Amino acid sequence: MNKNFIKLITLCIICALFFIVKGCKNSDPFLENNMDEQTLNPVTRSGELTWDYPVKPGTSTWNQFETVNDMFQACQIPDNILKQLDTESLMEICLSYPAPPLFTIFNTPQHGFMWYYDNFNGIQELFQREDAGQYLLKKYSSMSLSEFDPLWELQQQGKFVNNYKFVETILSQPQVIESLDSEGRKALLKEATKKMDEKLLKDDLFSGYNIEINLWVIGKLLYNEDNSCLRGLNQKNLQTAMETGVFEDIDVDMIYQLAKNKTYENE
Repeated sequence: MNKNFIKLITLCIICALFFIVKGCKNSDPFLENNMDEQTLNPVTRSGELTWDYPVKPGTSTWNQFETVNDMFQACQIPDNILKQLDTESLMEICLSYPAPPLFTIFNTPQHGFMWYYDNFNGIQELFQREDAGQYLLKKYSSMSLSEFDPLWELQQQGKFVNNYKFVETILSQPQVIESLDSEGRKALLKEATKKMDEKLLKDDLFSGYNIEINLWVIGKLLYNEDNSCLRGLNQKNLQTAMETGVFEDIDVDMIYQLAKNKTYENE
């Protein structure tokens, strides 16, 4: 299919979703009651500079946006603040982006991530920080499936699941993996494998992309650290999977078991 046509279709879908979100104020009390207008000014807490998005879905200003580009522009971090933010604060801002990638509307998880990366200066800056990987690993390690409450509203359940996809997609990027030292990569492999174990026990909640993106983190770490262990796989399909996050005609169980074996070796 023509690539320009695919891009046009994707843009149309994004635009449609934007206007759906724009109308959420009247249909979603969660957004209306919990996302208030913010100021453009940075806030200092305990001597540290922090920042929050001045406009969020469900606010009157957000509802006045006419184009997706208006939304993107409203989410940019002012240049005079961007460089002053410490890495951990910047990471938290990136993970609370008001319109995170909706991976199911893109051809691949990598396409979804690039949509986010190309349109947000925060993640672009984060990827230039040498310590980005260690803070992302710390954040990922703090996430626990035990926090899930089956009594939550569907919206909150969806947000909980999507947070994993979002963080794991960022962790799969080469800039993050390369920012970690050998011990950090081992720790990430162990954590990603642990998360996979837990998700497989909750297959009613985690399936499809939720598992595939988790496997992407694992595969990227194995592939970049010592891909000799993956020689038994179709190398063309493996390379495609590493570049896109889509695993087709690949023995995914072999990758998962290799990760578990390496995790036990490191203990």
